Amino acid sequence: MPTESGDYFDRSVKGPSPLSSTIFIGLRWADLPLQYYLLQRGWGASIIQRLGGQPVHLGTGGGILSLAPYHTAVCAMALGSTVKHTVYQLVVLDTKVPVSIAALIGTMNSIINSMNTLLSLWTVTSLAPVPPSLPSSSAFYIGVGLYSIGILTELVAELQRKRFKSDPLNKGKPYFGGLWSLATNINYGGYILWRAGYALACGGVSWGLFCGSLHFIDFAFRAVPAMERYCTKRVSFE
Repeated sequence: MPTESGDYFDRSVKGPSPLSSTIFIGLRWADLPLQYYLLQRGWGASIIQRLGGQPVHLGTGGGILSLAPYHTAVCAMALGSTVKHTVYQLVVLDTKVPVSIAALIGTMNSIINSMNTLLSLWTVTSLAPVPPSLPSSSAFYIGVGLYSIGILTELVAELQRKRFKSDPLNKGKPYFGGLWSLATNINYGGYILWRAGYALACGGVSWGLFCGSLHFIDFAFRAVPAMERYCTKRVSFE
């Protein structure tokens, strides 16, 4: 649950949190076999059938994954999100995170990814082509483009700010260089883009708009105000 500030943890408490990091990273990497088994082992198709839906024909492809190109792309987006979160956890994050919050965030990411995977398997929402190949739908390519731009924007922006704040001469100073010169919360914007793009490529326009809007509302009414209160509090004590 959010704290009084509206955030999920107190960002003023600095320092490493090894157990939380281990749990979060472990959950994120455990997500990869989950998404793969939902696709390649037929777990996802079975779930859809049990819910009364009709799964798409998966088909197979060459290489290690043995998946058709479309669902290989779905797995690749899950991998990209895991790598991004791992880099953030190991390189960028400098705040103590409660174990419960690390477990919650890790689990929620797997739930969202699994919903994307399942929708990529359901005939009503999937952009999978017939016969299995890369989709001809422009929504797929727009989704992949938004995903790529968003995840790179978020990662690069966070690394730029981390480098700035690592310099003792910049202690307590806000960073407005690099990508942060384009927007105050450019990292949040990047996150919304890649989550919306991931959803769009897997479940179509309606699902992409829903996920993008949901994350936008969360950032606009919870995360951004919480960050502003945190920054104001820091300035008032310096």
